[in-house]
Amino acid sequence: MKRFATASALLGVIGSVGLAVAADLSSLPSPWQHQDIGAVEVKGSASEANGVFTLQGTLDIWGNSDGCHYAWKPHKGDILIIARVLSVENTQGHAKGGLAIRESLSADSRHVTMVDTPADGTQFLIREESGGKTTVQRTSLNKGTMPYWIKLVRAGDTFSGFESVDGKSWTQTGTTTLKLPESIHVGLVASSHVKDKLCTVKLDQVSISKDAK
Repeated sequence: MKRFATASALLGVIGSVGLAVAADLSSLPSPWQHQDIGAVEVKGSASEANGVFTLQGTLDIWGNSDGCHYAWKPHKGDILIIARVLSVENTQGHAKGGLAIRESLSADSRHVTMVDTPADGTQFLIREESGGKTTVQRTSLNKGTMPYWIKLVRAGDTFSGFESVDGKSWTQTGTTTLKLPESIHVGLVASSHVKDKLCTVKLDQVSISKDAK
């Protein structure tokens, strides 16, 4: 009986370690949170390991309402967020992975988003009104080049997106003036441009600061 109890205890410890490892692999560092945006048919996910963020999301960031997976933090005021897009799975040429500032977590929220795509290059996306149409600005530079650096900046009511091949020399992709509230959501997005298939996006070198210069 004693040997059985010892073996059971050991299996319990191994099981607990295994569960802990599984939990770590599917978690995000505090205070990051994540969720699906919009009426998704396939549940997305987000995790971080060794500085690499992996997101899976469906649908699209476009039109009058979005669908994507969003890993985010609450934030107040000016912000500069940078990431290197390691890969965006080519579920469709307009699949997207990148950075987003959203007024809320609703699908029709006002937002400014800076993404890369497998075939169409970077896109600076804007929804100026809740439930309004999405507009896009782009440079058409370095299409399909990954890894690729992107940056999203808020300075007061001015929002700007930038892109770079090396994270040092930046080209402005787009800019807009938008009166969002001081408190916003800021983070990472993934969308497949397909309603029933997840797109896997990998990003690293993610940094967030209040220095909007």
